[in-house]
Amino acid sequence: MLSRRRLGLCSFLMICMLVLLTACGETGVAWTSYEGAVNEKGFPVPKVANKSDQSEGNSDMDYVRYTLSGISESTSLPEVYLNEIKNWGWTEEQAKRNSNTSSSLRVFAKEGHIVQLAVHDGFFTLMVPKNDTAQTTVKSLDDED
Repeated sequence: MLSRRRLGLCSFLMICMLVLLTACGETGVAWTSYEGAVNEKGFPVPKVANKSDQSEGNSDMDYVRYTLSGISESTSLPEVYLNEIKNWGWTEEQAKRNSNTSSSLRVFAKEGHIVQLAVHDGFFTLMVPKNDTAQTTVKSLDDED
């Protein structure tokens, strides 16, 4: 039989493990369940991301800002999210860099549609050009320079 002290220690350790597993599980949830973006229904966005801002009256670009803890400009998007974007039929393109272009900007294309994804600390922004006159120049990553 287990002594009362040993039983208490085992119970404490099990509770600690449950708390740890629950905390780790919550961070993983962000990248396992997706829905279509507000401004481009065919582009996946983690369901736990919260829409915090949307463009109003911008004639060239439709953008939506989503808050999502754990992302930052200095780290890349999780591979699982990039794979989900690919599974939804999007291919990553290379954005033409200029002095105003952030290094955290990713560009994706699908069937003539373009989505620009800019990652910031604690949020990301999805931008969709409204027409062909928007200044979006992309080059496929598969093309030779």
